[in-house]
Formats: sequence, C-alpha cells, structure tokens
Amino acid sequence: MRTFAFASYSLYFLAGLVITTIGSVMPQLLAHYEQSYTVGGQMVFVSAVGFIVGVPISAWLMKVLMKEKYVLALSAIVIAIAQFSVWSLPPFGWVVALNFLNSVGAAAIECVVATLMMEIFVGRRAVVMSYLEVSFGIGALCMPLIASVLIANQVWQYSFLVTACLGIIMAVIWSFISFAKEGNEVAESLDADTAPPPMFKTKQMKRYILFAFVFLIFMYSGIEGSLNHFMSSIFLNHLEVTPYYASLSIGLFWTAMVIGRAATGWIIRKINYASYLRWSMFGTLVAIVMFALWRDTVVSFILVIMMGLTMSGVYSITMVYANHTFPGMTRLVTSLVTAFAGFGAAVFPALIGYSMDHSGTVSALWYIAGFAAIYLIILLLGIGRFYHNQADVTLN
Repeated sequence: MRTFAFASYSLYFLAGLVITTIGSVMPQLLAHYEQSYTVGGQMVFVSAVGFIVGVPISAWLMKVLMKEKYVLALSAIVIAIAQFSVWSLPPFGWVVALNFLNSVGAAAIECVVATLMMEIFVGRRAVVMSYLEVSFGIGALCMPLIASVLIANQVWQYSFLVTACLGIIMAVIWSFISFAKEGNEVAESLDADTAPPPMFKTKQMKRYILFAFVFLIFMYSGIEGSLNHFMSSIFLNHLEVTPYYASLSIGLFWTAMVIGRAATGWIIRKINYASYLRWSMFGTLVAIVMFALWRDTVVSFILVIMMGLTMSGVYSITMVYANHTFPGMTRLVTSLVTAFAGFGAAVFPALIGYSMDHSGTVSALWYIAGFAAIYLIILLLGIGRFYHNQADVTLN
C-alpha cells in the first residue's frame, strides 16, 4: 500500500500545481490578452464549472472503466493536454476552454483519490487526508515560486509546461499501480475521539445536516479560491508592491498552508473535528479583517502566513467530519463535498474579480471576510447545535 499511498500523494501534488497555475500568472496572462480582472474572474468561474462537471464524469468513468486507476491515469493525461496547449498561448477563447478541461481532470483526481482514502483508511481518515492536503499544499506552494522565477525572466507561460510534463509522468505511473481495498483498514484509530455519528429522527433532518456540511465546503472554497486566484492581484493593488513580490505572496500563503497541514495530522489526534474547525475559521476571519484594515507590506505578509496556517486543514477536516456524520455514505458525501467545493471556487472568485474592478480591493477583502463569518455561523448554530442536542438526548 505504500506505493499506492505515494502515488496518491503525487497526484494531489499535481492538483496543487494545477490549482495555482492560473492565479500565479493571472496579471501577466490578462495583460498579454488585454483583459480585465472581471474577465479573469469569469475565466476562474468557467474553470470551476469544469471542476463541478468533473465530479459526475469521474463517477461515470469509474463505472465504465471499472478500475479507479484508469480514471486517474486518464485524468492526468487530460491535464497534460490542456496545460501543453495553454503553454503555446492560443487565442484567449481557447485558453478559457482548455482551463475548463484542465479543471475536469483535477476534479476527477481529487474526488477519486479522496474517496479511495476514505474507504481504505476509515480509522485514520483525518490523518491520511492531512497528508494528502500536505501534498496538495506543496504543489500549490511550488507553482508560485516557479512562476515568480519565470516571471522575472519574462517566460511566465512556461509555468504551464511544468504541470504538463508532470501530468504525463503521473499518467504512466498510475497505469501500473495496483492496490486492494479489502483488508487495509488500520485497526487503531488515530483521529481524536469525537461525538458518535448522530441518529437522525427524520430524513428531512438528515438532508438538512448534509446540506449544512455542503454549504460549509461551498463557503470555504469560495475563500480559498478567491485568495488563490487574486492574492497577487490584491497585493499589487492594495499595497502597490512589485509583480515579483506580489507573486511571492501566494508562495508564502501556501508555505504556511503546508506547515499547517503537516501539523494537522498531529493536532487532530488531540482535539475533535468541531473544535478544530471552529478555531481555524475564527483565526481566518481575524486575519482577513486585519488585512483589509492594515495597509503595511510587512504586516500583510505576516497576516498572509496567519491565513495559511488557520485555513490549512479546514477543507480536509470538514470533509472528514461530514463522512463521520454519515457513515456508509462515503462516495455520495465525498462527491457532494468535492462538487460544491468546485461550485464555491466558481461563484466567489467571479464576484471578487467583479468587485475589484468596480468597488476596489478593500471591498473585495470585506466580501471574503463575510464568507468566513457565514461559515462560522453555520458551523456553530447549525451543525454544532444539532450535535449538542444529540448529546443531551443521549445523556437523558
């Protein structure tokens, strides 16, 4: 299983590269094609729609191709083709279409790999998902660093060549991977003790809680997607730094993400899912508000680090918390979480791009802070209260 795990982490690394490629060179790409940030937001929206579409496509392909490894190999090939094509700088309409295709491949990778990990490592879902997210974060960290060097040498479009080559390598590797789902669940649970899965009295209540989890992912992905794609642009406009340092802001953000995700594997053994999410999103909200109010470059870089640390495990732990709440529904829950993550990453960056063009960067930052506040409200007053009521019933 070590080969399977390493190959899975490598695919998440590729997904991390892919998700930050456009954002890392967004100012240069838009300038090359003489497009506005509003158009950039719309391009991100189309890309995220591709991610949403990729989820049911991956489910269909698993039925048709029978083995998950062939779906993953095909997804890596799709990414390679899309990235090679964008590297050639075709007409802008083709860039949008290819980025859509690229997101379909990324969605299939994230959905299939996460589902496999949830099914195989039930007793240590949070720990394993944190490792996956570390791999994703390393990829998301490496791309802005690579892009900043390429931007400095005025060959920014070669960022797409990097992901294309890795896509081909991963397609070859996954063509030969073998693994078995049976007999691989570890006996020892490594995640912290949490409240047992609730007993739903009605189907309506079950749908309500499932919708609440999906909505959490929707809001969180809106925050992360907005920062991924517009962090460098925010630094350019809000702090008026050079393009080189603006691009490095994403690298700093993902450095903190990687550190935080590495720590998540240890932290989640000490505190339960709800507490982790509550404090993480509260810290994120504080950092974003301070970033909007405090226009100092050094302080802003520190706040970016804080955002990366507090946001690092929110996606994976929300997914694990949802799967814990609905045992036996792994494929449905993971697919819904992945799809609505793409939906959030579609809607909110489009709104942020429009806001930056029409009402300024500070307004965009307040929108992002609002997303974090809504996440906290749903977590505390929706899911948190439901679990609390369940505990009261159990005690009585």
